[in-house]
Amino acid sequence: MSRSHARDRHARDRHGRGLRGEIFSAPVPSARSRAARFDRLAARIMDRIRSRADGELDGVVLAVDRVPPPTGAVELGRVFPATPGRPATIVVHRLPIASRCADREELVDLLGRIIGEQAGLLCGRDAAELWPEARG
Repeated sequence: MSRSHARDRHARDRHGRGLRGEIFSAPVPSARSRAARFDRLAARIMDRIRSRADGELDGVVLAVDRVPPPTGAVELGRVFPATPGRPATIVVHRLPIASRCADREELVDLLGRIIGEQAGLLCGRDAAELWPEARG
C-alpha cells in the first residue's frame, strides 16, 4: 500500500469506526430532517386549503416557527393580517403541534385543523369548509 493511499484511508476512517458523513444523499426522503418533513407537510396542507378557497388565500404566506413566543398560553398557530408592506401570514408552531401527535395521521389532522382555522379567519369561511378532513 502506498503512503498516500494509507494517508487517505486514515483521513476517512479514523480509529477504525467507519466512514464519516451522511448516510443518505440529500434527495433521498430518509435524509430529510423532522423539521423539513413538517415544513413540507404544512405546505401541502396549505395548498389543499388554498384550492378550496377560490383564490381568496392566493397571497397568504405560510410560515413555520419552532416554538411560539413566550406569552403565557402555548399557541399552536396564529394569523397576521396583511398590512401595506406585508402579505397576510399564517404561522404554525412545529414543536407544540408535533408533541401533541402520536403518529403522522394525527399530525396531518391537527395541522390541517390549525391551518384551516387560521385561513378561515383571513377569508371569513368556516374552517370545516376549508379542511373537511378533520376528525371530530
